[in-house]
Amino acid sequence: MQATVPALVHAVVLVGIGGALPLALGGRWRWWLAAATAAAAAFALPRGPASAALVLPFAAVAAATLLAWVRPAGRDLPHAAAGLARVYAVVAAGALVQSRAGWRLLGLGEPIVELTAVHYMFAGCAALVLAARRLGDGGAAGRAAVAAVVLTGAAPPVVAAGFVTGAAAPQVGGAVLVALGVCTTAALELRRAAGRPRRWRHDLLLGVSGLAVWAPMVLAVAWAAGQHWAVPALSIPAMVRTHGVANAVAFVLCGLAAPRS
Repeated sequence: MQATVPALVHAVVLVGIGGALPLALGGRWRWWLAAATAAAAAFALPRGPASAALVLPFAAVAAATLLAWVRPAGRDLPHAAAGLARVYAVVAAGALVQSRAGWRLLGLGEPIVELTAVHYMFAGCAALVLAARRLGDGGAAGRAAVAAVVLTGAAPPVVAAGFVTGAAAPQVGGAVLVALGVCTTAALELRRAAGRPRRWRHDLLLGVSGLAVWAPMVLAVAWAAGQHWAVPALSIPAMVRTHGVANAVAFVLCGLAAPRS
């Protein structure tokens, strides 16, 4: 098990760099693919300076998307959400550099450091972009979208505080915030997919995205609670295979690809 789980985590990272982040943030695909290729080479090396250096193209592309966001003027919620999503992509890149360098900062080591990169890519950046896409919905759905953006945007620093401090309140509370945010987005996606028919591929992808998160997010809250109380929870390898893959592929990739279908 120890031999296979890292490979799966690495694969999810590469899916994030080469697939989820360009769909979420835009930019030149060849830059993202080059960054993903370099990261794949980093995973082939032992942790150390050379491996960390191969992650720097990812950090550079993520930083470039953030700088591109800074230029346009805008103070509304969609613009703020877009900027925060880019900040989270930069944080993900920084965590991956730390992981490949083998640095142990703030008392955190593996597999938590690489999983931090994964979560800031998907639960931070990509999920926030998906929530922000629903801000254009009118009425009660639009108000729910605002809640989804706020919850999803606020959750990652809370979760991080929980891991750094070891305190139950931010770790479990942060997991609950993530679950509420992404499940609200998922409900809005299902509402959109079940509404007036548009393009069948679009509605199918949006429906898959909307259905994918419910059970995996229950698992996530249970895992966080299980770190502090006698709550049944899966192991990290099992969480990667279930919660991680379902959210990365079905929720994030299908949701981000829907408008392009």
